[in-house]
Amino acid sequence: MKFMNKKLILGLVALLALFLSACSQKSAKSGDNLPSAKTILTKAQKANYNSMHATWDEKSNGKTSQKAAVEYTTKPTIIYANVSATSNYYKMWIEGKNSYIQMKGTNSSHWFKTTTKASTYSSFIQSLNGNLLTPFIPLHKQFKVKKNDNNYALIYKGNNKRVWNAIVSDAAVTTLIGIDIDDVRPINTEIQVDVDKNYNVNDVKIVSSYKDDGQKKTLTMNVDQIDQIKKLSVPSAVKKNSVDLGKLDKK
Repeated sequence: MKFMNKKLILGLVALLALFLSACSQKSAKSGDNLPSAKTILTKAQKANYNSMHATWDEKSNGKTSQKAAVEYTTKPTIIYANVSATSNYYKMWIEGKNSYIQMKGTNSSHWFKTTTKASTYSSFIQSLNGNLLTPFIPLHKQFKVKKNDNNYALIYKGNNKRVWNAIVSDAAVTTLIGIDIDDVRPINTEIQVDVDKNYNVNDVKIVSSYKDDGQKKTLTMNVDQIDQIKKLSVPSAVKKNSVDLGKLDKK
């Protein structure tokens, strides 16, 4: 009886070993199937999205010193921006060639309408849409790839100065909130890019802390609601009550 129990135990141990070995091989195989960081960055930056929402927030010693928010749709092209930066305080709507702007911090709460052939925001949206990840492609070895359900997460954590330089040189990151890179010392940066199995970006988050003129600052950028904003339109009150600067120039 004791002999039979010993054989049974040995058999169970052997089965357990086989099971653990199979699990290990399956896990290794699953890891081997992960796309490279370079593949994700290269394919994701080629995508064009019909809508997007993005926010920027810079804190100095824990208090917000600059912030901005932008959302847009491309069919039709409508852009809304709300900026409170060091030298810019305004709200803006862009619809085709027409821009409506309300300057904050002035005695007037009027909206002003202007017409332009080209908008700096148009090129900014292009950088946000198609080129946001481009500066990170040469730094793909700094990123790790993790499986997130059926999607992938591209993750960076560290204080590599090349990554910091890529962030501050990225027009999509710094156009609305200016960062004076002179005498700035990066402390730590965290980046996470979530993409689906077809490498379409679901969201992007960048959190970077640094020392500037003796003060610790933190810049946070979030990109989300990608292809989720169904409709965006300039409020009728803004259109109706805006002062047309083009007509004033003709008087």
